[in-house]
Amino acid sequence: MRADVPVAFIIFNRPDTTAMVFEEIRKAKPSKLYVIADGPRPDREGEKEKTEECRRYVEEHIDWPCTLEKIYSDVNLGCKVRVYTGITEVLEKEPWTIILEDDVVPTQSFFDFCADLLHMYSDDKKVMMISGTNYFDGHEIKDNYTFSCFSSIWGWATWARAWQYYDPDIKRWPEIRKSGKFKRVQGGIAYLFLKEHMDSVYEHRKDTWDLQWDFARHSHRGLGIVPAGNLVRNIGFEREDATHTNSNGASDMNFSYGSVSFPLEKKAEIKRDVDYDAAFIKKYYGMKKLMKAGMRRMHIIK
Repeated sequence: MRADVPVAFIIFNRPDTTAMVFEEIRKAKPSKLYVIADGPRPDREGEKEKTEECRRYVEEHIDWPCTLEKIYSDVNLGCKVRVYTGITEVLEKEPWTIILEDDVVPTQSFFDFCADLLHMYSDDKKVMMISGTNYFDGHEIKDNYTFSCFSSIWGWATWARAWQYYDPDIKRWPEIRKSGKFKRVQGGIAYLFLKEHMDSVYEHRKDTWDLQWDFARHSHRGLGIVPAGNLVRNIGFEREDATHTNSNGASDMNFSYGSVSFPLEKKAEIKRDVDYDAAFIKKYYGMKKLMKAGMRRMHIIK
């Protein structure tokens, strides 16, 4: 892994998954590690001890030459505020970073994939992120990677130049919704999901940070890089302590590891892979998904 690319590790209250992810970071030996940690919730018994255990595990197991930067909060900021303020602090100091949460276990090739592409596309403003995730096996990517609007934050990397557009409150959403600009990203039924997601953030109904990153990319016509083979595994599903992954369509995803081959090559043209995105929309935003969403909403109304 390139020595000039730092890793940002987001942890909270899960010592077991924190240790699993950290052991892969440990093998990669980044020269600089930022640890972003939220504080315990006062009404959760035993959570203070768990947050302390997670922090202690990381601090005590750094056994390679590494600068540790601790971005810790003594109080609970919540998912939205803790993550975006933590990443912002990292990217105020660094031109780029690789980002891992405490339930995303990467392959070692993930680090090289992200680091190489961070260098390769550092000046290409159209590329706003690099993802290590490709759980969608319904479309073959012929090269090592492609460009998509649907790049995941389960193991990813980005630049300070792209993160500057992040707005936790998506204040421009009413203007963009009126213009219909996002319909070029997701049309038809898929747009209904996109609109609902953005409405929920704008109206402060959802404590999350990742939808705002979608907003930043879509509103600036930014693309993400998706690997041909999946380079991470999310181990946070179906856990009682999961934040947003209890029922996130995991049954439709292929969680096995894939691969990419090195050296990577820079593409002559940066353009959206419309075939990949169309296949992705069909699978994850089709009529079946709409019916499920409708049933959930009926249950909530009842």
